[in-house]
Amino acid sequence: MRTYPLTVRRQNASRPPIPLSADQCREFLANGFLVLRSSLPESYHRTIFERFDAVADGRGEGATGMGHFGNNLLPLIPELIEFFHDPVVRGALGSVLGPDYSMHPHRALHRNPPGSDEQEFHKDSYWGYTRRVRNHRPWWVMVMYVPQDTELVKGPTAVMAGSQHLNQRPEGICTEVPIAGAAGSFVLIHYDIWHRKMKNQTDLNRYMFKFEFTRMAPPRKTEVSQPWRQPQGAPPLDLSPVWQATWSWLSGGAGCRANGKAHAEELASDDEATGINAGYRLAAAGQQRALLNALDGNAEPHENERRYSDNGRIWQQDAAVRNAAHGLVQLDGEALPGLQDVALNGTPRGRKHAAFALGEIGSDTAIPTLIEAMSDDDVHVRIAAAEAIGVLPPSSDSRDALLGAMCDSASEVRFDAALSLVRAAAQGSTELMVRAVAPLEEALYDTNRYVSGYAAEALERIGTGEALEALLPFLRTARWCPHTDNQHPF
Repeated sequence: MRTYPLTVRRQNASRPPIPLSADQCREFLANGFLVLRSSLPESYHRTIFERFDAVADGRGEGATGMGHFGNNLLPLIPELIEFFHDPVVRGALGSVLGPDYSMHPHRALHRNPPGSDEQEFHKDSYWGYTRRVRNHRPWWVMVMYVPQDTELVKGPTAVMAGSQHLNQRPEGICTEVPIAGAAGSFVLIHYDIWHRKMKNQTDLNRYMFKFEFTRMAPPRKTEVSQPWRQPQGAPPLDLSPVWQATWSWLSGGAGCRANGKAHAEELASDDEATGINAGYRLAAAGQQRALLNALDGNAEPHENERRYSDNGRIWQQDAAVRNAAHGLVQLDGEALPGLQDVALNGTPRGRKHAAFALGEIGSDTAIPTLIEAMSDDDVHVRIAAAEAIGVLPPSSDSRDALLGAMCDSASEVRFDAALSLVRAAAQGSTELMVRAVAPLEEALYDTNRYVSGYAAEALERIGTGEALEALLPFLRTARWCPHTDNQHPF
């Protein structure tokens, strides 16, 4: 008899989240990862391991091989969701993403069988393309959970400490850290960190479950934020201007100005850390014009090759533009007029990164500009604008623009529009979102699985009778029976 871990569920429900300490948050921001341990009992992790080991050995659903269960991990093994209700996990995610974060519809089971080769270091793409501007601020994180003891010889995941803001390959720049640990260990990582699977030197299977999470809204502003202190375990690669500014943002403070001098030509430096830091330091020095010139200084067309991971080989194409955009974000409202002008009248790369920066600054005065940018001929610009508008306070105009973007021919634009509608439902009023119900019902049947997934979440968050009436028939049809496999087809 297959039993559900109801005791674990009851324990999770009765315990509040356990937030990260300030020191742990600082360590996460500098290193890009934090290793933690679930509070669930060893018996729970053993159950999860055994469920998937049976699948991998062909005794269950995967009799023809491991397959790619991917996004169906939770309906395949619904017990796994209890891990994400663990107070330690909820507290870690809430500390970085805020209390109302969303679990992304993409999930992955990483099996490392005996004798498998190690991977190259890579950054995960955003669903097949590297066309999105990567955030310095932690809008996106991943959790990687191991249900069995994972020693170094078993081939754990390894990360490059402090590499989350690098776009070039990190070998020789950052230090490799294997994430080895006991059953129930997990690593919270910045979405953009460089990582890889190591070689399994044993005759045992090693499993890791990867789930993605995203923030719904910027942190709330506070009058007094905690001061930044360099964590004891900071990586050798010094990106302290980024860490300090991100800490200020995460703790609800005003913009933070970096120390040190920089020159505009450093934005395109062959040393990427120099270029990244230069953006922040030029902002601190009030060099808005130099940053705007660099933002719009590359007229080359965008590269559109499809990839499932970022290999870092084109990092310099956008270097100066990207570093300028992150610097302009630090200028907050001062940079809005210049960014709005570039977003509508600049080069394609300038328009894309200007739209990104307008979202990061977070002023609703940018909404008309972003709505216009959502009609841009360049798909990169439409992607950036569709996501940027979702992190601003929702309005009827932005809602209608996002609903229009749900008909875009590019699935990435539709995805970001759907995500932004989830954020609008999380931040806005029910009255504002009721007009979105009918279009979201249509989007449930979009050919892109993530557009469909976020349309479902948006309807759930709207939560009216009409929204649930649209959602429930779709869920009834989409239901996966976790008890059906090759041994038990009925």
